[in-house]
Amino acid sequence: MLAHTRRYDTMHTMTFNGPIFICGTSRSGTSVLQSALEKNTRIAIAGETHYFDDLRVALGAARRAAPLDETMRLRVEDYFLALSHRPFGHAGDPNQGWMHRDALRARAKSLGDGADAYFEAFCRECGARNEADIWGEKTPRHVFRLTEMLTRHPEGKAIFMLRDPRAVVASYRDWKNQGGFDFEKDPGHAQTLAAEEARARRSYHPVTIALLWVAAARAASQALQAFGPTRVRLQRYEELCDKPDQELGAIFDWLRLERPGNMTAVPVRNSSYEKYSNDGGFVRGAMDRWQKTMSAAEISVVERCCRSLLVPMGYESVSPAASISATALYYASAAPAIIRAAMINAKRSGNMVEYISRRARLVIGR
Repeated sequence: MLAHTRRYDTMHTMTFNGPIFICGTSRSGTSVLQSALEKNTRIAIAGETHYFDDLRVALGAARRAAPLDETMRLRVEDYFLALSHRPFGHAGDPNQGWMHRDALRARAKSLGDGADAYFEAFCRECGARNEADIWGEKTPRHVFRLTEMLTRHPEGKAIFMLRDPRAVVASYRDWKNQGGFDFEKDPGHAQTLAAEEARARRSYHPVTIALLWVAAARAASQALQAFGPTRVRLQRYEELCDKPDQELGAIFDWLRLERPGNMTAVPVRNSSYEKYSNDGGFVRGAMDRWQKTMSAAEISVVERCCRSLLVPMGYESVSPAASISATALYYASAAPAIIRAAMINAKRSGNMVEYISRRARLVIGR
């Protein structure tokens, strides 16, 4: 699955100046990779925008590059300005973030003035805030939009974080906020964060998350085949945890950027199990924690859902001895769970029909 034989052009042997896109399967370590890349002070990666799978789809092709009318301009600006207040999905207020509307608008107009220009402008403003000249963005589900992103930014590179699907399912099941937000400064955030935790819990089902892993892994493999290894890198999370210095060094070499000192001293962010802290982001125990936290039935269901890609992506089956009755309960409840998850997450996608169909086609191998 990771091999490919196509020949690619040599335009990307030049000095790399960005952008860098980080995506991955759910709960795959994209946050810790972002922190590690930003140890190089030239790099600043904007947090999750979900733009290419949400607002961009909702706006339609006509508004992506063309100048916006005032009503649509305000809608797009509010979308991004809210992200400078709180993370995506946390009910950010466009008037309370650190980013200024005038600065975002001016930069967007200099880049072409359409909605796509605002995406780049937002990311570049995040970089400017940290005096970084290489911009990027991290949204895990943007793996399903890599073709659009890498075509729109022909100089860009994408890193796909791949993690054992059993660990992904366990981490999604057990996710909760582990700290890192200042609720005294922004007291209303606690309520919206609690709502986000509830959304994640209601969206969870081992079959749903496992099938999304399959879809994401196939989408990344297709992008690798289409754009080549100079622009797309599949990075195993387990290898980062096992030998972070070696793997991060290889990533910076691939980016053709200087390896920063102390690049493994990164914070623990958005972990399902570890409290937020300023150090210790690479947790070796995270590699196989799922073997202790998952039941035999859960493991069996995940392995069956991912059987076509489990070994090709480098993960061995443990073939758990699970009872038929235990696994049958998961399979029987899968369809209602998928419908429930779609309804719960409808507002997080620009077009839910397209959102589901794109992933469904990848699950069945199309």
